Amino acid sequence: MLVKQQVLDHYYVELVDGSLGVVVGNNHANSFLVGYVKYRPTSKQTLWRSGSGVFYERVVKTYTPASVWESTTWRLYIPHYDYVSPVIPLSLVTKIHNPTDRSIEVISRVQDELEVAAQRFIHTVLENTGVIPGITGSLLPKIHNPSTSDLDFVVYGPRESIEVVEFISENKDVFKPFNGGRISEWSSRVVEVTGLSRRDVERFYRNWRRGLFGGKEYSVIYSDAICEDIMLKPAYKTLGVARIVAEVEGGVRGLNYPSTSKVITYKVVSSTATPRYDIAEAVSFEALYIPGLFEGGLFEIEGLLQCSDVVESCRLLIGARESRTYMKYYE
Repeated sequence: MLVKQQVLDHYYVELVDGSLGVVVGNNHANSFLVGYVKYRPTSKQTLWRSGSGVFYERVVKTYTPASVWESTTWRLYIPHYDYVSPVIPLSLVTKIHNPTDRSIEVISRVQDELEVAAQRFIHTVLENTGVIPGITGSLLPKIHNPSTSDLDFVVYGPRESIEVVEFISENKDVFKPFNGGRISEWSSRVVEVTGLSRRDVERFYRNWRRGLFGGKEYSVIYSDAICEDIMLKPAYKTLGVARIVAEVEGGVRGLNYPSTSKVITYKVVSSTATPRYDIAEAVSFEALYIPGLFEGGLFEIEGLLQCSDVVESCRLLIGARESRTYMKYYE
């Protein structure tokens, strides 16, 4: 096992069997990382190949909770979320891929057209914000396909995240928003996962999450880089499913994963259980809702009603495997 080090959201880890796992969030434990296996070595020729000639198959083909959950052999009950989560035992990790280190490497040396595009993206953001976006996705462990892979980045730190969000959103001539067929293709995929209408999905679209840079599709996620032991966080219990209309405060925690925002006021539309305490926050594992939880506003939210006697508070959890839950702008 590697010497324990800080491992953050969207780091990649290599396992003893050569598989590549993706770290989810910043809260882990002494013996495991919350995360899932995304790529496995294969004897077949695929789009993903390492510099040493090893081909990889993509295990997680769609980012549904069920698909992610099924991709990993190891699962553990986590009281803070009251569910059995995919995890990666630290004892099986042989290498950790740090997104920021990879960006620094690409700044100084590029080897293919995708790395050139990544270098330009990083330079543009760095020169205007002072922030280095970390490289994630298949480009991080160097199994990418230069002609077909996308650019995926992660920004660490709350201040750094806001700086990058503001810069990208204000420069749509450089970070071009999806339009036409591309926005339709993206929203159609998300509709299948969330069950929302296309219009409801597209209202959450922001170019600071995904768009086109120099003709190449990119995505950016954000992390506060604050680590806690997930097994020491307060336990919650799922009581049922509730639907509310809520005014959500917004704020930088909405950029994090899972995305979280305070509920200022709310009205219960329906619920299969009576909340023990006030519903104080909305928590989402579905990345679509990041803009809403960051910016705040009035939403209709259906989620797992979870309450904690430790903190005497309830919340709605969105994007869990157990139930198709959602969030949409309220009109």
